[in-house]
Amino acid sequence: MGRRIRRVGLGALAGALLGVVSGVGHAADTITFGHVGAPSAIVWPIYIGLDQGFFDERNLKLDIIFTRSSAQVLQQLAAGALDMGDTSALDPVRGINQGAAVAILAIEATPAPFSLLAKPEIKSIKDLKGKTVSVGATTDVARIYFDRMLEANGLKDSDVDALPTDSTAARLAALESKAVDASILSAPASFHAAADGFATLGLAADYVKDFPFGTLDVGRGWAATNASLIQRFMAAYLKSVAWFYNDDNRDPAIRIMSEASGSDVLETTQSYDYYRKIGFFERSATVSKAALQSLVAVLQKTGEIKGDLPVEKLVMPGVTQLGP
Repeated sequence: MGRRIRRVGLGALAGALLGVVSGVGHAADTITFGHVGAPSAIVWPIYIGLDQGFFDERNLKLDIIFTRSSAQVLQQLAAGALDMGDTSALDPVRGINQGAAVAILAIEATPAPFSLLAKPEIKSIKDLKGKTVSVGATTDVARIYFDRMLEANGLKDSDVDALPTDSTAARLAALESKAVDASILSAPASFHAAADGFATLGLAADYVKDFPFGTLDVGRGWAATNASLIQRFMAAYLKSVAWFYNDDNRDPAIRIMSEASGSDVLETTQSYDYYRKIGFFERSATVSKAALQSLVAVLQKTGEIKGDLPVEKLVMPGVTQLGP
């Protein structure tokens, strides 16, 4: 399927190229692509493109490298150990504000796939006052969504005992072991918890609509000499997104992600229907200035960005398609 997957720790990432000869008569160009954790629904279009040959059509091979965090993807992009990757939309803004040599290529997704799940006796978000909730660390995007959901229900962060947890898998484990009263989970973990009897208190997509969830990013050093390669990647990626949204492709799309992630078919089906419902994947490569400004505004509000950060610094001329 034109891919190679490697798992790495915080140490050095190997830069081996895949010497695969494509149908156009010369070795395909390889892109090292970073993603957090393991194959997941967040990068569904990537696996569609691999399965359906959309990257092969453009003489591309992907070397998929898994890291332990979104921040680590950014670090490796800046260091030149990765070419491209997908991250929380806030992480490249943080990195660029601190001088990291990375740029936002495209908005991957706008609505968040998070849901807030709790023990069945808890009936509403307001009932979380005084309860222990498993969320992300203070700078984690999950924490920001959770705080927005609290605020909309008249609560503050100090009204709950927030337990920082670094992944959905860990938050699901904490909830199912009854170590916490509630957890914020992304799909399909949220469906798994609901099937086990936990109550869904709310969807982040219903509360937060003013800033993107995830981005596709590039290292500036690599991108400076690979604009044509990036264009070919985006053409294949957007073809995969369009394929995902085609009603005729529902069953094969579910098969592709179920096989890639090893997820239960029912949970993958629920994820597919949910992602379609909220319009999770962006269909265009054009990055709006308004969306970028909303990200800057979030970090200005938290105090992570002091003063102004022009959105033009977040992108790369000749690489990113910047719109209104």
